Amino acid sequence: MKVFFSILLFSILLLLSSPIFAQQTSPEDDGVVKITTNLVQLDAIITDKNGNQVTNLKADEFEIFQDGKPQKITNFSYIKLPTQTTTSEPKPIAENKDKNAPLPPPVNINPASAGRILTFIIDDGNCTVSQVGMTASRQSLEKFVKEQMQPNDLIAIYRTRSGSSMLQQYTSDKSTLLQTIRKIRWYPPQGSCSTSDGSFFERSRSNSPSGIGTSPIESDEARKRREAGEDFALNNQIVGVIGVINYIVRGLDRVPGRKVVFFLSDGIPFRTRDGKFLSSSDVMRDLTDSANRASVVFNTIDVRGVFDPGFIEAKDEVDVSEAIDPVRPSGTSQIAANRQRATANSQDGLFFLANETGGRFFQGSNSFDGSFQKALSQESGYYLIGYEPEEETFKGKSFNKIEIKVKRPELKVISRSGFIGKSDTEKAQKPRTADSDLYQAIIAPLPKSGLNLRLTAFFGNTISGGNFVRSLINLSGNEITFTDDSNGSKKAVFDVIAVTLDEKNQVIDEFNKTHTLKVDENTAKLIKQNGLVYSADVPIKNDGTYNLRVAMRDANSKLLGSAGQSISVPNLKKGELFLSGMSISEVDAKGKFVSPSMTKPENGFVYVSSKSVPAVRQFKKGMILAYSYTLYNPKIDKVTNLPNLATQVNLYRDGILVSQGSFEKAKIENQPDLTRINDFGYLRINEAVPVGDYALQLIVKDLQTNQTVSQSIDFEVVN
Repeated sequence: MKVFFSILLFSILLLLSSPIFAQQTSPEDDGVVKITTNLVQLDAIITDKNGNQVTNLKADEFEIFQDGKPQKITNFSYIKLPTQTTTSEPKPIAENKDKNAPLPPPVNINPASAGRILTFIIDDGNCTVSQVGMTASRQSLEKFVKEQMQPNDLIAIYRTRSGSSMLQQYTSDKSTLLQTIRKIRWYPPQGSCSTSDGSFFERSRSNSPSGIGTSPIESDEARKRREAGEDFALNNQIVGVIGVINYIVRGLDRVPGRKVVFFLSDGIPFRTRDGKFLSSSDVMRDLTDSANRASVVFNTIDVRGVFDPGFIEAKDEVDVSEAIDPVRPSGTSQIAANRQRATANSQDGLFFLANETGGRFFQGSNSFDGSFQKALSQESGYYLIGYEPEEETFKGKSFNKIEIKVKRPELKVISRSGFIGKSDTEKAQKPRTADSDLYQAIIAPLPKSGLNLRLTAFFGNTISGGNFVRSLINLSGNEITFTDDSNGSKKAVFDVIAVTLDEKNQVIDEFNKTHTLKVDENTAKLIKQNGLVYSADVPIKNDGTYNLRVAMRDANSKLLGSAGQSISVPNLKKGELFLSGMSISEVDAKGKFVSPSMTKPENGFVYVSSKSVPAVRQFKKGMILAYSYTLYNPKIDKVTNLPNLATQVNLYRDGILVSQGSFEKAKIENQPDLTRINDFGYLRINEAVPVGDYALQLIVKDLQTNQTVSQSIDFEVVN
């Protein structure tokens, strides 16, 4: 499958990290939500019919119920949140202002003067992501920062696609935030749910190629099997997204007070096509319980805006036999019904996340800055209401429904729905005794300061060793601190911790190493120029969705950084088609290229002679790149005794498909094991290409089974 082509590329943007983190001013009781055997304490907001907060209520005007039983209020207070430190409203940036002019420097914020801590999560990491949704998210966030952000706000913008730790730190710097926002893009989805082209629904496929009386393209049994596989892939993606959100919640647990999070998504489905609950629904319940204990409020937004879920598009292949049988899977009536049901299903998770944590679910708007404003207008303060739970509360470990009422019927109560019957003491993890700073960076998405780490991780498998996750970590050279050592050499010391967690965030593997580099002065200069690469393989016994977390500290400068990624590990014994993550590298004059090899954590860092290696992926104009991958479990043709495969290569810019290759029949050669095809292709970067960031997508179709899998990888073109 040696694919070679030359094409003019265009730039896309990636997420940057901001440099600081400051903490919120602590209110009188910074625990907010407390769930112990002696006290259950929850926060609540009360509004009038116009949506304005009511702040002068007394304890005797409230009633609280647990599982329908009235409770005696033992703790009661109103907490006023920090307000604007200036008397004037922030002015919008003028439309005719020079776009290249720098913004004013941010206000220097210390913990005593910090205002709102606002978290925005852009869900670009599951199968339902749309181009319209990502565009609307980017535009609405940019408008919010320009027009509604207050000088003492601290804001972070996270993306689910980048994994649980490609996370920006909180900042008041509008320039940094706008840089981050403008790099939000739709990317082609990965894995077996990669059929999405960025629209709200996949193209409907006709099951009758030439009308009535012909044999169907796909039998009912084959269709059900395909749809079950797609539901499985969607579920894995959603579990990975929830895992990312859970890390953010755990990080916010260390910030005092009530925290507001906006989750912008195309949907979180909880059910399969036939109505059965996905396992992601159980994972979501654990997330909402963690959010409630961490005093995190989720406001969720359906980023698809205004659209008709039953609309039939020109790209759909409609079965002409609908006139005879209106419920055929590819008939217009059935397509519309399926899409309406899928839309409602996708909104279930968004409503659940908001409702269970005391937030609001917004839908039906093409601009979200109004939704931000409505939600934040209610965040001037909150009531803390506590009661002493019954002894039975923590015996069953089941969910306890909480309802807070006020005796004025015209007022509305906004609060959390309840909690799982475990006390905070039971839920707490055992404290680490060794190197708490690194472990804190592992379990929280908010590092104290930032080494800029770039993690690339993907699944691999060997017959002798089984499944593993291969990780490549790039450390920028300009952030490495060398000290003078004996004999004129230079020394750098790094502490590294990595953990792999399953869907329940349980640690299944970890390592903790310290690496000392002693190099001569010339080598130190090379490292400063090209950086370092740290690589390691982590064995994985069971299939599922995993989160890989890495934390690293420069012992000389004391700077610490973290990185992470969500990885889907298949069960290859089931025989399902699976495509590993891609590796991309420069091709030398002899046509050779670098492909990552198996390593162990104790092997430590690798020096790189250029930045055009798989972990860094910076390439100059005119270079030839090679992308390599492994395809598992292709179907073997009984006649040729070979797989029957076709490949397609696409290029994206700003979430827009700028070059679509045609499917080409793959030529299988020199493969010692036909159950795992190791192959590669080439790409030349045209001299006229502008510098910037790009996404390369590879699609492989098994022509025997009509199964399609895909992976994509980002890279940068530099001068």
